[in-house]
Amino acid sequence: MAKFETISVTQDGPVVTVSLNRPDVRNAMNPEMIGEITAAFAAFNADNAVRVIVLRGEGTVFCAGGDLNWMKDVLGQTEQEVVDDSRHLLNMYRSINDSPKLVIAALRGAAVAGGLGIISCADVVIAEAQTKFCISEVKIGLVPGIIAAFILPRMGPGWFRYLSKTAILFDTETARTAGLIHEIAADDADLDARVATHTEHALNASPDAIADTRYLINALGYGISKESLDKGLLFNAKARLSDVAQEGITAFLEKRPPAWQAKN
Repeated sequence: MAKFETISVTQDGPVVTVSLNRPDVRNAMNPEMIGEITAAFAAFNADNAVRVIVLRGEGTVFCAGGDLNWMKDVLGQTEQEVVDDSRHLLNMYRSINDSPKLVIAALRGAAVAGGLGIISCADVVIAEAQTKFCISEVKIGLVPGIIAAFILPRMGPGWFRYLSKTAILFDTETARTAGLIHEIAADDADLDARVATHTEHALNASPDAIADTRYLINALGYGISKESLDKGLLFNAKARLSDVAQEGITAFLEKRPPAWQAKN
């Protein structure tokens, strides 16, 4: 098994657990983590011995989204260069979303911004009851350009407009009502038990049938088109390059209000 720096990977027979492992920054995704998640899924997606992939986050938070120091580092780049950079993130989501395995996301703490993109690519999403969620991009002058392509099919435009344009912090009940998660676990022990139950279901099912069901969903028109992904990439790049986003990200990192925030 390959050695990773920003994720940890364990395998128990046909079940693989991929854990985001940057707990000191709330498992925020940087280019190295994005590349390692993509590589891990590429390997396991092609491995016939693997039948279930469980996604978790080390520490107290599942994923705080993209690392803002990486998001900020675009000065001097062209729009095409930023698109090319962001395409690595898109490819990571696709490696999860297109997996022929059963992908289970087990959440605790919080899932924010790009972290919601990850869980929107999973087949089964279970959250510990106290988990919080936020599509937070507009708070720092960004738009959820890439993750929108994956979240919108889950919750529809009504919920997406409400949650993304307000950037409110929401709980597991709202997340389940919106279709973002499937089950709420009472505590960590219940979360583990529910993951084990779904793992058992998958191991008792045909792996070929599970894979074919993924292809069926796409064939019936419920997949994500290249056109949608390319449009999301462009929105993402334009936002990252904007003065508005640069001010918002800088202000967040400096723990001050951005200049464009309305004064109360």
